[in-house]
Amino acid sequence: MSEIAGWVDFERQPATAGAVVTEMTRALAAGEGGAPRLWAGPGGALGLGGARSHGMAGRAPLDARGARGPAVIAFGGACDNRAELRGLPGRPDGEGDAAAVLHAYRVLGVRFTEHLRGSYAFALWEPQDAALTLVRDRLGTRPLYYLELDTGVVFASRPEAVLAHPAARPALDEDGLRIVLSGITVPGRTVYRDVREVRPGHAVRFSSGGRTERRYWALSAAEHRDDTATTVARVRELLADAVGEQTASAGRAGSLMSGGLDSSTLAALLAGRREERLATFSVDYQGYEENFRPHIVRPAPDSPYVREMTAHLGSDHTDVVLTTGDLTAPDVWNALVAALDQPRLFADIEPSMILLYRAVQGRLDTVLSGEGADELFGGFPWFHHPRWADAPDFPWTPTTDELVGTLFAPAMKDLAVPDFRAEHYREALAELPAPPDEDPRERRMREVGYLFVTRFLPEQLDRAHRLSAGCGFDVRMPFCDHRLVEYALNIPWGVKNFDGSEKSVLRAAAAGLLPASVLERRKSGYPMTHDRGYDRILRAKVGELAPGGPVLPLLDASVVDRLREDPSQGPALSRTELELALKLDAWLTRWRLTLPG
Repeated sequence: MSEIAGWVDFERQPATAGAVVTEMTRALAAGEGGAPRLWAGPGGALGLGGARSHGMAGRAPLDARGARGPAVIAFGGACDNRAELRGLPGRPDGEGDAAAVLHAYRVLGVRFTEHLRGSYAFALWEPQDAALTLVRDRLGTRPLYYLELDTGVVFASRPEAVLAHPAARPALDEDGLRIVLSGITVPGRTVYRDVREVRPGHAVRFSSGGRTERRYWALSAAEHRDDTATTVARVRELLADAVGEQTASAGRAGSLMSGGLDSSTLAALLAGRREERLATFSVDYQGYEENFRPHIVRPAPDSPYVREMTAHLGSDHTDVVLTTGDLTAPDVWNALVAALDQPRLFADIEPSMILLYRAVQGRLDTVLSGEGADELFGGFPWFHHPRWADAPDFPWTPTTDELVGTLFAPAMKDLAVPDFRAEHYREALAELPAPPDEDPRERRMREVGYLFVTRFLPEQLDRAHRLSAGCGFDVRMPFCDHRLVEYALNIPWGVKNFDGSEKSVLRAAAAGLLPASVLERRKSGYPMTHDRGYDRILRAKVGELAPGGPVLPLLDASVVDRLREDPSQGPALSRTELELALKLDAWLTRWRLTLPG
């Protein structure tokens, strides 16, 4: 696992660049450990932090010379077509992913980004031209942030590392709060004032002449000409190819396992490529199966399907069985606040997720996860019910209003969060091209898929990356291979659900890989504990928030007062809003952030 950080100055050589960037790398997730690695030279410094770097283990950021002049690259992540890039004319200066990417730049020039495949974020510094280029992979599976200074740029894989620069000052504005409460991602924006995000599929170049941004990949609308059988076969082919590429040089590789269609298909494809027993991991809760209560998002417990799937594969399986005490342990919540760059909605899975990832720590280098499948193939309930799919808003946000509409009602109103969402909803739809004369229903479902991929999925990718980085392994997401994404988003809705069930195409593509019960299982979301004791603890903790605490101005004071008096009384409150209140308070305290206004 590798993360990057750096500081360049276009007018002078900062005497403290090396020391500052070394401190910035210490703010990066270090995984299993490992000293930061540093390049310092004309114009600034670039650093690597973390336990390992694909193709660059034990090396400093790569410094090479060529026909285009000297160049330095700090590379985080994995380039899946490294061998292809190394086959370009000339000879790479070194082994590994970073050398292959730098070689592609020297041979192909500025358009080299179009030739890369993988999960990556990197910085390319050209001292001779005093120019810095920041590049992020097409789907944004790895994060990258920057802060522009008067005469230079600070960048890093985490906002915390950017804010470790002496010139940076953590600050929060109203739009930052709106992002937290809206339940959407705003590409290019972060919750920290002046700290920007490199957008997925973009290359941002900085020089003394200013900043230029180039989008090297975008989702496009294309006519889908394949019949259903050909579509199913093509999805199977693309997914198998993605699994193969992402695990070819991944060291010890395994898979998360929910017993659902997505993770089971990935595990089966990976198991078919391995001679040794596949390691699989799942999360469960004490008494979960016995006390299960069906819900539209979770119609059945995972554990029976996990047992059947792991028996089918003969995998070396670990069940991470959790109690309420595990989920509410202070060290878990402290770790979450430290690992994630901001509190998020839909966060009720985070305590269990970090404990699941801790079970993987030290045992595997790479884990496959199914993020992206529901967004691409229409797995979420939001795709299938007009109340959500046809809402003139992001499809999941009517649910968001219900989840935070009691405790955070004053803030939602004062910050005009629905108006903020509406503005960005219009911006998102304006990005989406469409074939001429497209059927209105097909057009709407194309929009819903696009909204999920560009405004919902990024949050899931960011969470998975950050929590796995803290545990020293990579999470790879084959469903986020850009070739599969391009193909799947253009499959008509009528084909995606050709037999009336959700994810019909993916289900057909997995035929022969899975037991019938798993293959035919309805979509069930990530499990949540049914122990009402968890909710009681959350209510009590909100009631215990210190008077004058930083989050209190965002909350309904009358509700908090009632919880102080008796946590068992007062209005029904969702776990989402209770958890968000606690995490926001801890986050604001940790960064000494004050609310705007």
